Amino acid sequence: MKDSTLYVRRITISAVFLSISLVLKTTFSFYIPMFGQNGMSVGISGIFSIMPSLLFGPVYGAVVSGLSDFLGYLLKPVGTYIPLMTLVVAAGGFIRGALWSALRNKDSRKMRIAVAIFSALMLFAGICNIAFLAADGVDSEFYNHVQKENINTDNMHLISKMLIERTLGAKDPSGNLTTYISWVTTAMIGYAALGILLLASDLFLSKKLVHDTSRGRIPQLLIAMIGSGLIVTTLNTIVLCETIFTAWKVLPFAVIWIPRVIEEILGNTVKAYFVALLLGICRKQKTVQEIMDGPSVKLERDPKDS
Repeated sequence: MKDSTLYVRRITISAVFLSISLVLKTTFSFYIPMFGQNGMSVGISGIFSIMPSLLFGPVYGAVVSGLSDFLGYLLKPVGTYIPLMTLVVAAGGFIRGALWSALRNKDSRKMRIAVAIFSALMLFAGICNIAFLAADGVDSEFYNHVQKENINTDNMHLISKMLIERTLGAKDPSGNLTTYISWVTTAMIGYAALGILLLASDLFLSKKLVHDTSRGRIPQLLIAMIGSGLIVTTLNTIVLCETIFTAWKVLPFAVIWIPRVIEEILGNTVKAYFVALLLGICRKQKTVQEIMDGPSVKLERDPKDS
């Protein structure tokens, strides 16, 4: 198959998925209000805008995701259009395709073991850090009740000593210390929880897709979709806070971000099931498989790992 014909066919299939996504976005989607604004979009159009990035790579994913956001707004305007958010969505499509390209042929068992080990280590480290910081009396108010010249870190645990030494000479030591404490405690436990959710989702979807050819790639699919989704959600939340929803600034970032993250994880887990079914259908079509197996995208037919 000539490269020019291959690209035309890929573009055509991508356009079909884009069209389906736009129809569903304008007819079967709605918003859940958050903090007085339309914060969460709920719908199934994303299932089809996701497909080009998985079938043909990150460039197709970026173009289709960006066009889906831009044209979707033109067809069904909701709120103020922000070009930067379209760029973020396009970047999300690129990241999704890149993650999938890098992970799709990896051994699923090894990936599950790696995620389980990572989650266990993060959970253990987060709990230990909480205990060590509490034992040393290091918290967000530490600098408010201790004179800097009287601080002695010799008898502190390593994590406490590191945080104190790193923030002691900062312009805003209390603010910096609070941020670092969040990273070494809440963030680590959050990463562990995310890993556990990935494993639980993998177990659930693998059982549901017993006879589907995509079953062996569920961990890779979840990482690609949830990973890119979390990046997009985080960046979009920042953009919204800095542009049209400035009232959100009075709230802690985590209060706004966590509900959106939960929605993103749950939504992508559900979408992953239908995406896996669509990928399985595509692999069973000889013509589509030939288009997928082009010079820049080569997939293994049926991986044995499950």
